[in-house]
Amino acid sequence: MADYVHTVDADEQAKIASFLRWFAIGSALFIAAIIALFVTADRWLRLISIESERRFIEPYINLLVESDIVESDPVLQAYVGDLARDLHAQLGDDRELDLRVFVVEGDMVNAFATLGGYIFVFDSLIEAVEDENSLAMVLGHEIAHVHHRDPLLGTGRAMLIQLALSTFSGNGLDPNTVNVGSDVILNQYSREQELAADELALQLVQDRYEHVGGATRLFEIIGNDLEDVQFAEFLSTHPATDARIERIEALTAEHGWPIGELTPYPDAVLEALRQ
Repeated sequence: MADYVHTVDADEQAKIASFLRWFAIGSALFIAAIIALFVTADRWLRLISIESERRFIEPYINLLVESDIVESDPVLQAYVGDLARDLHAQLGDDRELDLRVFVVEGDMVNAFATLGGYIFVFDSLIEAVEDENSLAMVLGHEIAHVHHRDPLLGTGRAMLIQLALSTFSGNGLDPNTVNVGSDVILNQYSREQELAADELALQLVQDRYEHVGGATRLFEIIGNDLEDVQFAEFLSTHPATDARIERIEALTAEHGWPIGELTPYPDAVLEALRQ
């Protein structure tokens, strides 16, 4: 029995060539669209409302609160929440933004902001910075990220990249390719975003206390690498702490802002931290 040999006639060759040509054109257009979306992301992502951000992130926040974190003392919740809202009010931000601040138990000296105006602060950070001015600088930094829409911009870019990688890897948007929950909550920001947040936070501290004492406290703690304190891994991707301290000191000198006396925590807060 003779072996079957498939031959491709001229008509079939033309169809294959046409398919490959249109496939190449379609792939090129898709890549161009992804690049265009990425390049213009800052512009069109800002069209998304803060309320839409909140509706998107709320299920992940609820899951986090219910299963993975322990909220800290109510006294700390009220104190930090009131301080954050007072700082935010100084911005005169007329958007419908209701900051939602969670103080959580944990060994990490850290705070972070995510979509929809949610801010998380570890009680170890409150204890480590030791005074209200230094805490206000940290809160001001996270409020600045929210004000600048940095969580939205970072998440949008990350998801575009993941979409492109998923498409070309052939894995699709499965859990092994995209870990949406953690990615949208734990944002990482660019050097420029971090420095811009430091600058606005410094302004907020100056406006509230009429001096910028305590503004570099957290970075000094990180630089000294206190024993028995765990720092979030993503801090290593931020601009170097020495550079940020120098930048804050340069801005302070440029504006002629004084370094004043630090405001201690209220007794009730100190008692809550000791428990």
